[in-house]
Amino acid sequence: MTSLRFRPGPDFLDQAATAAWYFLDRCGAPEAGAHVVVPTAAQIPGVRQALDAAARASGSPRLLPRVLTLGHWLLDLPPEGAPVRSPAARLLAVQQAVRGQDWLRRAFGAQNETAAWGLSQTLLSICDELNARWLEDAAIRDDDEIDGDDRAGLLQGALERTYSHLSERFLGEEARIVLAFWQALSGPDDPLPARRRALRELSQQLRGPVIWIAPTPPTPLEAAFLRDAAELVPVLQVGYDWTGQGGSDADWYQTLLALWPEARIVDDAEAVAPAPAMPALPPQRPSIRVVGSARFEDEAAAAAAQLVQWLNEGRRQVALVAHDRVVARRARALLARAGAPVRDETGWKLSTTRAAAALMRWFDLLVRDGDTAALLDLLKSPFCLPEVAGRGAAIALLERQVRREGITGGWARLRQLFGHAPTAAQQAATEDEGAAEAPRHAAHALIAVLADEAARWPRGLAQHPLATWLERLDGMLDGLGMRAALAADDAGSQLLDALARLQELPLDETGGHATLSQGEFRAMLSALLESVAYKEPSASGPARITILPLNGARMRRFEGVVIVGCDDAQLPSSAAELMFFSNQMRRELDLEDREARFAQQARDLAEVLLNNDDVVLTWQRYGSRGEPHHVSGWIERLAACCARAGVSIEASAAAQAHETFADPQGMPAPAAEPALVPVRWSAQAYNMLRRCPYQFFAGRMLGLAGLETVSDELEKREIGEHLHHVLLRYHKDLQARRERGETLAEDRRLARLAEISEAVFGALMAEDGNAIAYYRRWREVMPSYVAWQSAREAEGWFWRGGELDAGIDLPMPDGQPLRLTGRIDRLDQGPGGAHAVLDYKTQSATRLKRKLAEVGEDCQLPFYGLLRADAAAGSWVSLEGAREGAAAAQREVGLPDFEAAVIWLERQMRDDVMRLRQGARLPAFGDASACLYCTARGLCRKGFWESTAVPALTS
Repeated sequence: MTSLRFRPGPDFLDQAATAAWYFLDRCGAPEAGAHVVVPTAAQIPGVRQALDAAARASGSPRLLPRVLTLGHWLLDLPPEGAPVRSPAARLLAVQQAVRGQDWLRRAFGAQNETAAWGLSQTLLSICDELNARWLEDAAIRDDDEIDGDDRAGLLQGALERTYSHLSERFLGEEARIVLAFWQALSGPDDPLPARRRALRELSQQLRGPVIWIAPTPPTPLEAAFLRDAAELVPVLQVGYDWTGQGGSDADWYQTLLALWPEARIVDDAEAVAPAPAMPALPPQRPSIRVVGSARFEDEAAAAAAQLVQWLNEGRRQVALVAHDRVVARRARALLARAGAPVRDETGWKLSTTRAAAALMRWFDLLVRDGDTAALLDLLKSPFCLPEVAGRGAAIALLERQVRREGITGGWARLRQLFGHAPTAAQQAATEDEGAAEAPRHAAHALIAVLADEAARWPRGLAQHPLATWLERLDGMLDGLGMRAALAADDAGSQLLDALARLQELPLDETGGHATLSQGEFRAMLSALLESVAYKEPSASGPARITILPLNGARMRRFEGVVIVGCDDAQLPSSAAELMFFSNQMRRELDLEDREARFAQQARDLAEVLLNNDDVVLTWQRYGSRGEPHHVSGWIERLAACCARAGVSIEASAAAQAHETFADPQGMPAPAAEPALVPVRWSAQAYNMLRRCPYQFFAGRMLGLAGLETVSDELEKREIGEHLHHVLLRYHKDLQARRERGETLAEDRRLARLAEISEAVFGALMAEDGNAIAYYRRWREVMPSYVAWQSAREAEGWFWRGGELDAGIDLPMPDGQPLRLTGRIDRLDQGPGGAHAVLDYKTQSATRLKRKLAEVGEDCQLPFYGLLRADAAAGSWVSLEGAREGAAAAQREVGLPDFEAAVIWLERQMRDDVMRLRQGARLPAFGDASACLYCTARGLCRKGFWESTAVPALTS
């Protein structure tokens, strides 16, 4: 085998091509029988171009030899007889072994399922590294006479010999654990032994020369293949020369090796003179700029702007080296916004795509029993139930109802919400927002399909065979219509391919007996999606921007290169020091350590500067948490060398300037559009108009009211709804007993109220412990409530109904009636058949008394009087204030002159609505309490007005 090394730089491929032709000529073999092997497919075009240029320079036409990667070459072989275990099957086998090792999971903090799968992946990675470094050739023999058991024995013998050899060293506990797992987890059907056997077979079929062109030394597996090939055919190995020997001391190559001595590779037999402390800057060098940015956004914008500028100048092939992947992603988005053609070679994790997000959201919905946040996220995905008629309107209706009623989950509650005809109040609310009955039926269908599918899945921590989970997953993809939708998406089709490979797991020995809980199966899918790379398809064109990692630029040239992430936190980059990946352990086992990785990064960076004529290096001065950064030490040395020669390469990204002009305004007062005035009115809507007309304009007329937040936290509103339910059941029970002629003493009434309260609050307290405090407060209120009710009945007032949906048409001067709707908390009947409306409040009586002075602003109680024309009185009933003491604590606060308040409200509503229908102006004169939670604050811009004077309110 012949080995040649050339200095990296723009001439490397030309020199390698000339040497290749010379080698083939001396071998006397035809070009068609030769193979030129390169590490990656991205390097094939450059090698072909160099070979063609060298052939044309010789003056004689020649056929190009076959240029390919080793992986592509192996595709020429027939399928191997013994199947190779898939990565998923190996990972599952490790997880099953690790699951029973509690001490190991505790030692490495892998207490949850996701961490346990991560630990399993770590173990597999280190075992593969040990196989690549230490596996003996004798362990992978694949002669016809060797069966599977003998092959396993050969492998085990090789592992034991290696273990004995390494154990003779001083090994730490960590390294011994790794070696023990390596012995236990390695098998003859693992990918690396199988690949080594395939390479051995490939080497036996060679009929022509092999030329190996690579920027880095071959791996142990590749080196073994080259040794096997050299026994049968001529082999030429061409690589980079990083020794720094030969050539002038004043060239760019020598300068970089002097600045970055860690990039130099020193042969044991060679003695290298020490480099000068600060080398001279050669005249022949590329254009280099180091651009510092204050923030992440500035760095991404500077990188994108530079790339677009190069394309506008006519450059055809430029590159973005994504050494900081977060900045590169932001720059990628800015390039897409500019319409720049991009080819992304870095790839995304499949787990970051919206297709994978939809799949994992299903498991969130499953585990949390219909959690509404997960439900809304899943339904808004285009992959879930895409063929349901009226899907968009149904999801909008579902979201409004869920947020309005504060539902946080539960399939039973969701089915109940859309499983029956809407109440009058719900119908009024939905009609206000333009909803019809069809979306409600569609929403019911969506909930029914999802709930039925969830019911088919096993629940809890029970273990089930892997085949059961895969069967359910397959059924879910069809049942929710996700399969067809995913197949039509690039990332979705790759997701389906990855899931299809899982169907082979039950055929594996371990997979056939593996059992998983629901959480373990979900974690397995998550680990799978993390390990699969998704590469976005890109259209071909004469000019484009290539996004690639730093090592992806090897043996490639561009007309301009931008490298992002050149600060000291990113360059050189290093993995976190974790168990199984610590530097000490890797040195003990003779694996690549941190210093070796740093040195290779220095060589990769130097190669970019040697191969390309225009390079921009960007970095940010502050991290995401405001911590200060510095430029990478390598770049700092380069900048110091240039500064010493009087050349400045440092620059700063100019922040984009945006000119703005302050145009202060007064209080906004838009004119009401008559067509937008609501036809249906509730007490809440009218209170909003009274509180702040502009708030009413934005929320009710323009429909810009924000949606309620879906929160898992227990809110006071929910407690109020449960109290309403308790009192409705309680008073219905008392009324039924009274109609039967049965009377209850006060102590028995209290016991009955306590029984109903326990039944209603019991389920709530089981789900949320915060409900216990509210329940205790209600228990303290119950005696005084029962005493107040008894006293009220003694005065002749009895409960007649509760939670009553009501509506009336209020005549208007223009002939178009005003529809009033609402729900009355309670209706009592008193002496002489008179009626009274009561409004339950989770506020103390002291606070309710203050509402008497605000009846013109909070019109809910008089509004009840409009809904019930026969109501002669109205009161608030306090459900709070237990600390006021005994059963004598005040519960009722009556509204004086109730009938006068109702008459005033009727006249006022007519006047206000008529003014709206005539285009009255709606100023933002709400007080501080109205603005506190107002969603229209960003529209009215209160606090930035030139004047707070109320404008003239002429139509």
